[in-house]
Parts: sequence; C-alpha cells; structure tokens
Amino acid sequence: MHGSPRPIDQLDHENANAITLPVFPPLPTAMWDAQTDVLERVDTSVPATGRQAAWNYLVFALSKSSTLVMTIVLARLLDPAEFGLFAFALLVVNLFDFVKDLGVGASLVQSRRRWDQIAPTGLTLSVVFGVLIGAVLAGTAGLTSELVGHPDLEPLIQVLAIGLTISALSVVPTAYLRRNIDFRGRIFPEFIGALLKTILTIGLAVAGYGVWSLIWGQLAGVTVTMLLYWKVAGSTLRFGFDGPEAKSLLKFGLPVTAVTLLAFGIYNVDYLAIGSRQGDAELGLYTLAYRIPELVVLSLCGVISDVLFSSLSRLQHDLKSLGSHYVQTLGVVVALTAPIGIGLAVSSDALIATMYGSQYEAADPMLSVLAIYAVVYSASFHSGDVYKAIGRPGILTSINAGKFAALIVPIWWAAGHSAVLVAVALLSVELGHFVVRMIVVRRVLSLSWNQLVPSIIRPVAAAVVMGVALIGLHRMIRTLPAPLVLVLLALAGLLIYVVALRFTAPLLFASGYGIVMKTMGKNPTMTTPGRHRAPAGTRPRRSENNVAPGRHRRTGPATARALVVSNANEPHRGVSGSQGRHRVVSRN
Repeated sequence: MHGSPRPIDQLDHENANAITLPVFPPLPTAMWDAQTDVLERVDTSVPATGRQAAWNYLVFALSKSSTLVMTIVLARLLDPAEFGLFAFALLVVNLFDFVKDLGVGASLVQSRRRWDQIAPTGLTLSVVFGVLIGAVLAGTAGLTSELVGHPDLEPLIQVLAIGLTISALSVVPTAYLRRNIDFRGRIFPEFIGALLKTILTIGLAVAGYGVWSLIWGQLAGVTVTMLLYWKVAGSTLRFGFDGPEAKSLLKFGLPVTAVTLLAFGIYNVDYLAIGSRQGDAELGLYTLAYRIPELVVLSLCGVISDVLFSSLSRLQHDLKSLGSHYVQTLGVVVALTAPIGIGLAVSSDALIATMYGSQYEAADPMLSVLAIYAVVYSASFHSGDVYKAIGRPGILTSINAGKFAALIVPIWWAAGHSAVLVAVALLSVELGHFVVRMIVVRRVLSLSWNQLVPSIIRPVAAAVVMGVALIGLHRMIRTLPAPLVLVLLALAGLLIYVVALRFTAPLLFASGYGIVMKTMGKNPTMTTPGRHRAPAGTRPRRSENNVAPGRHRRTGPATARALVVSNANEPHRGVSGSQGRHRVVSRN
C-alpha cells in the first residue's frame, strides 16, 4: 500500500502490540483513473477487515440459518395470527432492548482508552441498567398490553423481560470482541445459542405450545448465548466503578441511545400500524415476508457494520483514510445486496410457496416491495457507522428524526388499507432518506459525487439487467413446481449478474475474481476491458525484497483496510444487537 505508515501510539490494553495503519492516497477526480489506481496498487488478497467481515458473516450465517429453518418449520405448525402475536410482544420488548445498556456497549467499542481502565465501569453500568430496564418492562407489561389493545400480551412480555435482563450481561464481553475486531470469537456463542433456540422452539411447537414455543425458545437462546460469551471473552472481566469513566462512557452512549430509540420508531412503526389497524393475521403475513430480506439482505448490513464501526473508529482522526475506507465498503455492499434484493423481488411467489407454503401467498407482493426497500436501505446504511466512529452520533439522530417524522402519517394511512401499501409507503420514504444521507456523508467526509455515485450505480446497473432477464425467464417457467422455479431463477440470476458486472463494473469484477482465485490457491491472470497485460519482459520487476517498485513494505498489520477492492468504491431493526426482527441492524 502506498503511503507512509502511521503508528498508533495509544494501545487498547496493556499487552497489545503496536499496529500500523496505512495512509490511503487521495482518490483521483476521474472515477476510471481512481479505479485503475486502486486496482494496480492494492494487494487483492483478503485484508484484515475483509477477513473479520467474513468471520462475522459466518457467525451470522450459522445463527441465522437455524433461525430460517425454525421459521420455515413453524410456518407449517403455527398460523399467521400466532406469528403476529409474538411479533407484537417482541416489538414491545425491543423498545426496552434498544436502551438496556444506555449505549455503554457502543461506547466501549468506540473508545480508544485502555480496556482494563474502562471495562469494569462498563460492566457495572450495563448490568445495573439491564436489571432496572427489565424490571420496568415487566412491571408495565399489563399497562402496555391494554394500551395496544392486546391483553393476552402481558404474560409474554413479562417472560421476555427476563430474557432482556439476561442479555444485558453479555454486553461487555461482546463489546470486547468487537473492539478487538475478533469476530471469530463470536461463532461459538451465537451458533450454539441459535441452535438451542431452534431445537427447543420447534419441539415445543410440535408438542402444541403454540406461541409460547417462541417465547421459551427465545429465553433459552438468550441465556445460553450470554453464558458462552462469558466463557469466550469474560474470563478477565470484573466489576468496578469510576465516576469520570462512567461519565465519559455515557457521554458517548446516551446520544447513541437516542439514535437507537429513533431507529426503533422508524423501523417498527410499520409493525405497530399493521398490528393495530389490520390485526394479528395480517401482521403475521407481513412479518414472514419481511423476515426473508431481513435474513439475506438487511442482516448483511449488520454483519459488515460490526466490523466497519470498529475499523472506522481506529481512523476517527484521519478523515481522508476513513472516507476512502467508507467509499470502498459502500461499493462492495451494494454489489452484494442489489442482486439479492432484486432477485427476491422477482422470485417472491416461488420463494413464499417453497418456504412457507401456498397458504401464505398473500405475502408475495409484500416481499417484492420489501426486497427493493432493502436494497435502497443498504446503500445508505453504513453512513451511520461513519458518524458514530468519529464521535458525532448526533448527526445520525437528526437525520433519523426527520425520517421518523416523514414516516408516521403515510405509514398509518397506508395501514388503514393494506399491508402491501404499507410496504410501498416504507419504500417511498426510504428513497428520500437515502438521498439525504448521501448528501450529509459527502459533506462530512469531503467526498465528491464522482466517488460516491459510481460506487452505487455500477453494481445496480448489473443487477437491473439481471432483474429484467429474470422477469422474462420467470414468465416462461412459472408453471413448474415452485422449488424448481426458485432454483432455476437463482442459477440464471447468478450467471447473468456476474456477466453483466463484467461490463458495468469491470474492475470490481476483476478484484472479486482475483480474491476468489487467490482463496482457491490459484494465480489470477484475467484482464479487464480496456486493460491489457504487458508483454513478458516489459512488466516492472520485483525488487530484491520482493516488493514492487513504488510500493512500501508493510510494517504492521493493516487492520483498517477495505473489505475488498472495488471499482474505486468501497457487514438486528436498527441497532446492532437486538433479538428478533431486523430492526436489529438499524441503529444506523
């Protein structure tokens, strides 16, 4: 990597080794030149941030795959009204879950002070807040149930309140792993907890426990996950309290909590409106429709966000490098989410029939609209990581306040007509929100439109080509069995998208191809359009130290490098860490 190394002098903890971060070169004005510059000078082997994002995605895949299996099985054992009742109970609990630690966990990740100096106070604060907030939730369960017109919610909320308090005990061990960008350590707790939750929930549902199977499964999963997090990362933790440290943690954490509360309103107003105006059955259909883009598109944002926030926090005093890192990540995120979202929209009928059964076909149009919403949402999501990393979460609060105000009236009006119209209203508001967030992040990081726009447009263009082709193919094969239609559309979509990306974003394609080949132990030799390999004997020679001319040997691990090299662009409901619906991802 070009640029002189920049050492970090303040170590995270006493036994840490000094690390060196690269100083990213400024991106050229011309986008094509920037793509060429990045591709030629950056090693396409998977960098540190990319590896940790991969580990975090494995955590997500293992835990969420069991959740997906559970959802598919339960769809055949429970009716939509029971799903809707559970979703309503979880909606109430998640309001408190978002504030259970008052932002202490995020503050521990963002802070550059010594871990052994801040962790004891953080542990004490998170546990005390968790107990208090859980008690408030349980004590007000009856009143809450009456206010929303569902008196049968009271016992469900009270049991889930116990799970909320238990989950507060895992805040600091989780923060330790995130702070050290050690997402491999999360695999065991998350997977085992999710697996136990799935097995217990399905078993209880088969035994006839109905909606309570979801409640007890949730409680068991949270408990086991917490215990395993302590086994993995809590062995050195101890309780303590220091007034100035507590003040410092809350100074950052409280604004983050304000962001999460707004995120809760933003990403749950549709649930509340549908449940109140359309009833449990319609809410159950909407929940199942939303679950699919949540698991395969929106959760990807949360996976990357966990890693990106940690990486950007280390660059908070170097906005030029931070901006470069963000733009590169943006391109990769859109390249992943756009084809998936558009593919889901086209194949919604086959997907619903395959996963849930034909009795849920009313969810088809909801899924189509929500899948496109997920793509738009993903394109601006990680700008929130930027504001939090630089210690300015207030920017995110202001933006989300505007979005919340814009959502309330159209969502409530749409819920009086149908859940499909609610999804359309959600998408419409998200388009405006996307524009606002791009304008703000451009100004905060002093980026140019030539950096931001192509990183989004190039992969989206390939995804649109894929979508148009899949619509035609779908019409020809729609009479086939739904599972076969789904497989054919998935295979055709993958092939068409890769070919289209070869032309709309050749350097993004080339860098991805190079990473795949190197992962397989092969040497990539392909070229991109407009670029040709130099004849043998004319290419620059390696120096004696096997470093290409113009490069500098790395003097330490580059922990804040981009996920992958893209075409000069470029991981639970809004806030990382909640249980249940994807509003988990959206604290951004």
